[in-house]
Amino acid sequence: MTLKIWNWNINGMNEKKKRNKIEQFLKKKNLDIICFTRNARGKKTQKILINKRLGNEFASSDKEKKRGVVLYIKNKIEAQQIFKDEEGRIIAVRIKWQGENLIVVGIYAPNGNKTEFYKTLEEKLFEYMDQKIISMGDMNGVVSLEMDKLREGTSKEGKLPKSFFSLIKNCNLIDIWRLRHPLDKQFTYYSEPNQSMSRIEQIWISSELSPRTQQIEIKPKVISDHSPIEFELKSFEERTFRWRLKDYLLNDQEIVEKAQKKLTEYFVDNCNKGTKTKVVWDASKAVMRGFFIQQNTIKNKNREKGKEEILKQIMDNEQKLIKKPNSSKIKENIKVLQAQFTTIINREVEWNIKKLRQRNFEFSNKSGKWLAWQIKKRKEQSTINKITLEGEEITNPKEIRKGFLDYYRRLYKNKERNNLRKIERFLKDKKVQKIPTDKKDQLNTPIEIEEIKEVIKDLKRGKAPGPDGFTVCYYKEMKSILMMPLKEVMNNILREGEIPETWKEAYITIIPKQDSDLTEVKNYRPISLLNTDYKIFAGILAKRMKNILLEIIHKDQAGFLPGRQMKDNIRNIINMMEYLSARNDKQAIMMFVDAEKAFDNVVWDFMLKNLEHMEVGKDFFNGIKAIYTEQKAKLIINNVVTEEIKIQKGTRQGCPLSPPLFTTVLEVLLNSIRQNKKIKGVTIGQNEYKIKAFADDLVIMIEEPTTTVKEVLEEMEQFGEVAGFKLNKRKTKMIVKNMDQSAIEIMQQQSQIEVVKKVKYLGIWVTPKNIDLYKNNYEPVWNEIRKDLEVWGRMKLSFWGRISTIKMNVLPKLLFLFQTIPIIKGNRVFKEWQRAISRYIWQGKKPRIQFKLLTDIRERGGFALPDLKLYYEASCLCWLKDWVKLENNELLDLEGFD
Repeated sequence: MTLKIWNWNINGMNEKKKRNKIEQFLKKKNLDIICFTRNARGKKTQKILINKRLGNEFASSDKEKKRGVVLYIKNKIEAQQIFKDEEGRIIAVRIKWQGENLIVVGIYAPNGNKTEFYKTLEEKLFEYMDQKIISMGDMNGVVSLEMDKLREGTSKEGKLPKSFFSLIKNCNLIDIWRLRHPLDKQFTYYSEPNQSMSRIEQIWISSELSPRTQQIEIKPKVISDHSPIEFELKSFEERTFRWRLKDYLLNDQEIVEKAQKKLTEYFVDNCNKGTKTKVVWDASKAVMRGFFIQQNTIKNKNREKGKEEILKQIMDNEQKLIKKPNSSKIKENIKVLQAQFTTIINREVEWNIKKLRQRNFEFSNKSGKWLAWQIKKRKEQSTINKITLEGEEITNPKEIRKGFLDYYRRLYKNKERNNLRKIERFLKDKKVQKIPTDKKDQLNTPIEIEEIKEVIKDLKRGKAPGPDGFTVCYYKEMKSILMMPLKEVMNNILREGEIPETWKEAYITIIPKQDSDLTEVKNYRPISLLNTDYKIFAGILAKRMKNILLEIIHKDQAGFLPGRQMKDNIRNIINMMEYLSARNDKQAIMMFVDAEKAFDNVVWDFMLKNLEHMEVGKDFFNGIKAIYTEQKAKLIINNVVTEEIKIQKGTRQGCPLSPPLFTTVLEVLLNSIRQNKKIKGVTIGQNEYKIKAFADDLVIMIEEPTTTVKEVLEEMEQFGEVAGFKLNKRKTKMIVKNMDQSAIEIMQQQSQIEVVKKVKYLGIWVTPKNIDLYKNNYEPVWNEIRKDLEVWGRMKLSFWGRISTIKMNVLPKLLFLFQTIPIIKGNRVFKEWQRAISRYIWQGKKPRIQFKLLTDIRERGGFALPDLKLYYEASCLCWLKDWVKLENNELLDLEGFD
């Protein structure tokens, strides 16, 4: 991995056309730090500097529009300004890159009184002298008149002052370009009036950084009258290359046709020739990877060919000009070539503006990705700069990766070996529910082309691929050729239980958990990036499984099954709180269970034995066992791929099979709690309410808690010994009803689980008193929406665009609350919301259309702005639906207790 830096003296950045040219020229270079000097920028116009495509800006400008210096630092790099001057001459920023602190200084030195300027700079840098420094910019002077300046006569003007050399000596800085080019004469600026050339743009770095310099070059003059300098600094370690298919290649019909022809020839030459199907399949990916790499190289060369040729000619002519500084012909050639290059850049800029305007015209008023990107909150850089291990703070990138690697190596290691007999006895005692014979046949029929087509159709474009690098677009474009061989591979797995080697691989990327200490390794969620062909196979098995689990899994489990929703669980809990508030003679608790790394701790032996006891059938079992016999993965930490680790337990988050498999495992525990007579649920009439679950989010409701809690914990412990389930007592919480303080303290002491006044369950804050539901849920959500409306109001969105933002970002948040806790009384709240939305839609001006017309449907001449009151009323009717149907006796008995 390298830190890419670009230093450039640019004049006239107030002109939008020039800024567009600069952005077009630089955006393909993937730069991390850009330093612009002499940018004709004043404080009054500093907003023009903002360009998030280049990075976060750190600028110093003078009071007039004469000079300035700006540093653009890429968003993913943590950066903090440490000092700047008020004259537009100096800006200094501390960055944290790959665990290393660097001081980056942008300099635009004055023409006169350079002695005092460099003395002042040395004073400012004094306290940072022991740190690694990268200093760059226009020094307005040269180090050596002999090597860095070309002018007729013997004038000694233009040499940097002694104070500059004092600065570089005391800060231990070196001229990295001169170090790498000791005998070369190359210049960055040509002065027409003085007929002189000089190397006044320079990059000076701490001497300890010099061995890590990968590249330092003076580039040809284009767009500006100064040559830019490109500098690359290697990190402590090289970044691992990860190939990914460029989807734009599949937009080229000629490349698609070539790929289809190559793939067809490959399968004709290799299928049914005695080689195992899985080997032929894996090798096809290697062949096509080589083909696409070749096509991408050709396409890139053709695209940049014209520009690269012109840049080479400019560089050649500049070298000739050094030898013949008075040659008017060479100067004219350079000007012609620069004009040609500018024409190409202008053409690209114009084309990009047309595309941008077209996209803006097509999508800016519609709910979708384009508008969502415009209004989304920009996330802070996701680089992990430090972690804590055993109380010690770690900042070294190698040590950070090692910390994560060691943690996941331990997590995925199966310590419960040779436990099959114990698992067998446990499952026999629990009497696992069997799958009916007719349903078993559905699980075990050979995979058909139509199933593969359906899963490929459902796959979403733009998702990160697995280790093989093949994206969803590849399978969508090439499905006519891929489906028959893929079908053979899949059915071979069901028959013989062997999967291709590439299906055993995964990358694990880690996502930080919200509202948690991100220096703790355990507070990151591991998501597996799996190969698309594997996900197609797993998706087919998951679809078959989900349809059957609807009849096997108890309706208390609402997670990942068609037709079951989390709002049912919330409704049950709120109703139970209401009932227990009315029946204050009943002591009860609700235990909100948190399992530690629930998906990652599932023991494979238990999961497979459980499927055997469910009698899923031989072929289906072969498919699952083939997946959960051998797995391996590499972690991606700060874009660096670690060494491989073995996976010996857990269901992979990111795999379509993971949710239904986890549900079957957890159902064993839930059934144990339901069937245990010593665990007393809350009894209402003939119904006993014990448990509600949404995947691993469990709520256990019990009466007589002082004696019953112990039984619940024992059931979890016994299940955990064979299945890998681990109760996180620190995060598990209890809400109590109708218990005195002494009983609460005894129960807390016995169970080591905290009793709290408020718990967040499935996105809803639950309290012992339902009267607090509005205050704890609606008010915080509306306050957040109100802040968003203020931010979006400052954006240049159209009238239709503003209506779409309400549909996309406001309605879903409130609709979730309407559906889960429809508790609003009266119209006052809706009127307040209506006023805020109307103010946003009309940008604080007087409304020109009645709100009623705004919320009417388009067919009647309305604008389809969501009517929040109408959505709320519809959500209330959904609750009443159960009372109309009179089918869900458990719900009706609970809600109709009084």
